[in-house]
Amino acid sequence: MEIRQLRHFVAAVEAGNLRKASEDVHITHPAMSMSMKNLEHSLGTKLLIKDRRGVQMTYAGELFLKVAHSILRQIDDLQTALLSTHESPTGTVRLGIPYGTNNALAAPLYRIISKKLPGVQLEIEEGNTTVLERLYEQNLIDIMINYDCIEKMDQKVEALFIEHLYFVSVYDPKLDSNATIASKELSRLPIVCSPGKHSMRKTLEKYAADNNFEFEFSNDFQSAHASLKIVIDGLANTISPWDLIHDYVNSNLISARKIVNPVIERKMFLISSLRRTHSPAVNAIIDVIKMAVHDAYATDKVRGRNFIDLKPDSNTVKK
Repeated sequence: MEIRQLRHFVAAVEAGNLRKASEDVHITHPAMSMSMKNLEHSLGTKLLIKDRRGVQMTYAGELFLKVAHSILRQIDDLQTALLSTHESPTGTVRLGIPYGTNNALAAPLYRIISKKLPGVQLEIEEGNTTVLERLYEQNLIDIMINYDCIEKMDQKVEALFIEHLYFVSVYDPKLDSNATIASKELSRLPIVCSPGKHSMRKTLEKYAADNNFEFEFSNDFQSAHASLKIVIDGLANTISPWDLIHDYVNSNLISARKIVNPVIERKMFLISSLRRTHSPAVNAIIDVIKMAVHDAYATDKVRGRNFIDLKPDSNTVKK
């Protein structure tokens, strides 16, 4: 099995046609067909099936595609890393980030990277914490932001922020942005919240157990944005960090009250690997993430307690 065969296979899958794939990778159609035959022979299994529409993956082909993508990414990253330096980092860094955190950090990340790291391309994989953990375990992302995680031997876990959680309800003009709600009032209110192993659900269930009450959880679509749409229509309530909802609150689409007596908090962590040496680009992005958190805190896009003692970026607006 050769690297070029992996690239040919990925091109064939993406094009859905061997002739089109051969044009994309600049080889002849017969050479593409022979490359696929040799790859299948070396693996001892059929990867592609030809029909009138082009080519379709077999079950083995679907499994192999994931591996091919992973291997090619590692090769491309290695080639870039060999040319990169700490003074002038280059390359692609893949970051896994929850929806709300991305909502708060996207703008400062873009601004700082554009100014300080022109040679680095940041690819963001946005999702819920369960999906991000799976992608990280599959080495499909380089670093990840997650909540209240358990430190593992092969992971470096850095605390970024302790964020406060808010009770989110249909817009009420009588409530201001500093309004609060006591924990004892939460047990009788319908809450939409992703079930199962999601970080938010774990946080809320632990909070309820510690304070001797139960939440009245309603049907949920396992989507933070869908939950907010349900709240906007006045059908239920949800619980969320400020990073996800500040735009909605400022637009008078919803109301948010900080939960108190006691507050609900969760820790935001930056997770990277201890199994492999970070490229200069990954190290640079880790520093930029910390700057972006500081920026988001200073501009009221996240609320809670800041772990980071950094000098703000020159473009940062002080709170």
